[in-house]
Amino acid sequence: MPQRLWTILLLAFTQLLAPAFGGSPPLPLRPADRDLPQARPVVLELFTSEGCSSCPPADAFLKQLDDKGHIDDVEVIAIEEHVDYWDRLGWTDPFSSRDWTERQQQYASSFRLDGVYTPQLVVNGSRELVGNSAREARQKILEASKLPGADLRLSIDGASSKTVDFSIKVSNVPAEAGSAQLWLAVTERNLSSHVLRGENEGRNLAHAAILRKLVRVKRKQLIPQDSAQNKAGSEEFHATVPLDAAWKRENLRFVVFLQEPKTLHIVGAAASSLSH
Repeated sequence: MPQRLWTILLLAFTQLLAPAFGGSPPLPLRPADRDLPQARPVVLELFTSEGCSSCPPADAFLKQLDDKGHIDDVEVIAIEEHVDYWDRLGWTDPFSSRDWTERQQQYASSFRLDGVYTPQLVVNGSRELVGNSAREARQKILEASKLPGADLRLSIDGASSKTVDFSIKVSNVPAEAGSAQLWLAVTERNLSSHVLRGENEGRNLAHAAILRKLVRVKRKQLIPQDSAQNKAGSEEFHATVPLDAAWKRENLRFVVFLQEPKTLHIVGAAASSLSH
């Protein structure tokens, strides 16, 4: 009998016997699976306002993603950024900030848009869409997760009633991302409002993780992974962030990300909370 036929019969016999011994034959790894890039965390920034009647569905969609924490096998890091240009139209959003309006304006310039709008969802700083477009958002999130990027790890070294100390490890920085800036965001979950005026008058609005603070961690240039200067293969940074007494510590989540200053593309991210 030819050797190839013997091999086929032996494999078939092994698969038949496996269930009898309480096991199951291993599934072979498809060649295509080996070539798939590792999924990376994706940062979702939703620019929104409690004064905007189109925003609550987008807020609810982001909260759903935030509560679940992932799409397929991709970790999603949700950040809700409340702009202030709706505040003059009947309702002053208690979570709005001029800083987040300016951040959205930077994205508008990067995307070459005519202006800003809400609700706008920005995916890893490189893609934008209307915030309540769930199907399109899923596609862009999965696409962004497959792009090359850096690996980040965020550790909490200590915390007091007023500050939190962090260690941030950055590795595998792509050569083209050597000028990327390191940012640390403080977000707060489980926030809501009862809107008394404006387009959402009478509504109770629940939110995802709202951006409370955003600070630069380091101004120097990062050393790319393939640089001769980066012999250790990674870099470590430290930061201390002040906490507002009004923020509920059990709801705080801290996000660190690398962002290119020119393109605004986010090339790596990580998140942690005090409970972890």
